[in-house]
Amino acid sequence: MNNIIIVGAGGFGREVESLLGDCFSRNEYRFKGFLGRSDTNLDAHRSGGSIIGDPDSYQPCDGDRFILAIGNIAARRQVVETLTSRGARFLTMVHPTAKLIDSASLGIGAVLYPHSFVSNAAALDDYAHLSLFASVGHDGYVGKFSMLSPYSTLNGFASVANDVFVGSHATIGPGTVVGEHCVISANSSVLRDIPPNRFVFGVPARQTAKFASP
Repeated sequence: MNNIIIVGAGGFGREVESLLGDCFSRNEYRFKGFLGRSDTNLDAHRSGGSIIGDPDSYQPCDGDRFILAIGNIAARRQVVETLTSRGARFLTMVHPTAKLIDSASLGIGAVLYPHSFVSNAAALDDYAHLSLFASVGHDGYVGKFSMLSPYSTLNGFASVANDVFVGSHATIGPGTVVGEHCVISANSSVLRDIPPNRFVFGVPARQTAKFASP
C-alpha cells in the first residue's frame, strides 16, 4: 500500500483530492494528507484532510507518492525540485474521462483532469497539467511545469515551453510556439510565436514588454 500526498493545500489541492478515488485504486493507494504552509491550513481542512508537513522541510517516507497541486508556476518548480532532491517520487494522474491517444506521451508527475484531451503524437513533459476540457492537438507539446487552464486549446504542432501558464478558454494556434515563462491571459487567441517572459492577452493576442522570469 502506497501513500498519496498532495503537494498544495489550497483550493487546487482540495480539487485534486476529490478526484483521487476516480484515478487510483483504493487497494493500492491511500490518501495520507497535504503538504502546505501555515496560511493554507483552513483550505485543507475544508476537505476533511489534514496538513502533514511543509513542502520545504518534509522528508519523504518509504511508500510516499506525491501529486503536484500548486497553481503558481514558479512555486511549482521550486517545490518539486526541493522534494525530489530528498528522494520524493511523483505520480502521473490521468482521470478516466480524459482521452489520451496511444501515440501521445506523458512525463513524470503530469496531471490530466476530467475530459481533457491529448491527441496523436502530442507530448506533455514532466509536471505539466491539463485542467477540465483542456486539449492538446496532434504533435503538440507542453513543457515542464506548464499549465493549461479549463477549456484552453493547444492546436496541432503548437508548443508551449517550460513554465508557461495558459488561461481559461485561451487558444494557441496551429504551429505557434510560446516561449518559457509566458503568461497567456484567459480568452486570448495566440496566432504568432511569442518570445520568452511575455504577458499575452487579447484577440488577436498582443504582448507586453519583457518581464523578469522567476
